[in-house]
Amino acid sequence: MNEFSDILIYIIIGFIIIFIIYGIYVGFSKYIEKQSKSIQKIKDTLERFGQLEDQKSFSTLKYQNEDYHILIIKVQKGAKFTFNSKTIWEKRFGTNKYYTDQTIFSKLPGKKMVIIYPSEGPFMYHYDENEIRFTNPKEKIWDMHIIAASELESTLKEGFK
Repeated sequence: MNEFSDILIYIIIGFIIIFIIYGIYVGFSKYIEKQSKSIQKIKDTLERFGQLEDQKSFSTLKYQNEDYHILIIKVQKGAKFTFNSKTIWEKRFGTNKYYTDQTIFSKLPGKKMVIIYPSEGPFMYHYDENEIRFTNPKEKIWDMHIIAASELESTLKEGFK
């Protein structure tokens, strides 16, 4: 009987491990699917207002006879996002700070759009050493328009300044 109960315990543990792995797989695939749907929704909106081309690093959009490089960034709801400079961007979630170096994107020639999802903002930027301001999707900051995905359609309908 002792051997039988040991084998039964191993079988139960094996099923539990398989069930946990399957649960993680399903959860992760749902997360990936949700992210790709969000990005696809943003791209669909961009395509309604211009001609979108996916390239290796960044997409480009021909909008109102102007070319824009597009960067789509995920910022969780509840996180604070700040543009410390043209190249260094800060995401703050609780007490954790994450810095992103966007030198490659900022050095691209021409105009740019940074689209942030799912966070709806407001997003801050350092106007100068002493002043912090909030972004407005219609106004350029450096050579970029900062747009929350929730404001993308209305911003593109109205156009930029």
